Amino acid sequence: MSLLKAGRPTKKDKAIADVSNTKIEIVRMNLNVPKPFYRKIKQKAMEADMTMTQYVLRATSEYMNK
Repeated sequence: MSLLKAGRPTKKDKAIADVSNTKIEIVRMNLNVPKPFYRKIKQKAMEADMTMTQYVLRATSEYMNK
């Protein structure tokens, strides 16, 4: 039973709400790569049923987390 009579959120509830509403800012990143490399990434992304962005993000994240 809550002791708050006005129904105000507790500090814990507010902190949880603040964290759950956090959005990740997206920025565009342009790269110059050889055309055969670009085609290979595009092919691999299509085989994985992913966009190139999804594929490159996953591959980069996996590499960085080694």
